Amino acid sequence: MFVKIFTAYARIRGGDLTYAEPFSGTGIKAIRLALEGEGFVRFLLNDLSRSATELARLNWTQNAPKGDVQIFNLDVHDFLETLFRLGRVDAMDVDPYGSSAPYVFNSVRAIKGEGLVAFTFTDTQVLGGIHSEALYKRYHVAARKVSFLKEMQARIAVGNVIKEASVLNIAAVPVFAHVDKHYIRTYHVIRPRAKLALELVSKLNSLFVSNCGYVTRDELYRCPYCGDKMMPVGPIYTGQLYDERIISVAKDLSEDCPECKRLFEAALEELDEIPYYYDLRILSSNLKTQTPATRYLLNALKEMGYRASRTAFYTSAVKTEAPFGVLRSLFYQKSGK
Repeated sequence: MFVKIFTAYARIRGGDLTYAEPFSGTGIKAIRLALEGEGFVRFLLNDLSRSATELARLNWTQNAPKGDVQIFNLDVHDFLETLFRLGRVDAMDVDPYGSSAPYVFNSVRAIKGEGLVAFTFTDTQVLGGIHSEALYKRYHVAARKVSFLKEMQARIAVGNVIKEASVLNIAAVPVFAHVDKHYIRTYHVIRPRAKLALELVSKLNSLFVSNCGYVTRDELYRCPYCGDKMMPVGPIYTGQLYDERIISVAKDLSEDCPECKRLFEAALEELDEIPYYYDLRILSSNLKTQTPATRYLLNALKEMGYRASRTAFYTSAVKTEAPFGVLRSLFYQKSGK
């Protein structure tokens, strides 16, 4: 996934790019990008562990990847400051153990205009609302466990990057995001435009959810469907997540990776301006019905004139602009109730 997106970006930019890793470890990811990808000619790697940097040098020599390499043994913030002084880089992968939040500000400073940066967040339980106090302290977001859990995690992480970049009058435009079992990955193109940064910040909003699965952008006290109290989630990023051009090229590069190709295809079809999905299994459990086939629901909603799509975040889920009551009615029609 990482190689496909960075290679797609490099192909669009025309190549001859510089790539950096503040947490390079033994250099395996950079070596993969150099061997399997294209467009990057200079690699700047860093790790605080001296033994790791020594292994990175050995791995680079033995695998003989194309491109020049420079390896640093610095504290991550000192490395990012060094990149800034050297004139910044075209692309960077920030992959710490835990949250990328403490490193976003200095990472964004070290990226050239129109550069690409990826962040990894492994604090999935915090981003999932399980540790609400930690979530609020680290990301300034109030949340709980919701049915669109994976998308909420991704949108909180994306929102954090947008907020940090906006302090510098920089727009960290999201181009892709996905969630695995143990981490969240977000990708951003950096554009030093104050107005665009403000536009992105304006898309940090709260959603309101109820126990029955209803989600709305409107601030309601009681759910109109079950009567339960509506709970706020946010502020999270509620704008578009995907860059069609980059994802299309990444999809074309993924013939050797069926899983990557399926994910990119789903992202290209997804209504990503809708900041949540409906988990069909949770809804059917709440409604005490069988779970309808995703294809059936999508076709039925489209025949009724509503836009609907799958989501790249979860296979048994749909996104739709249809009212929640319309979606619920299809569960009963399919089950014969």
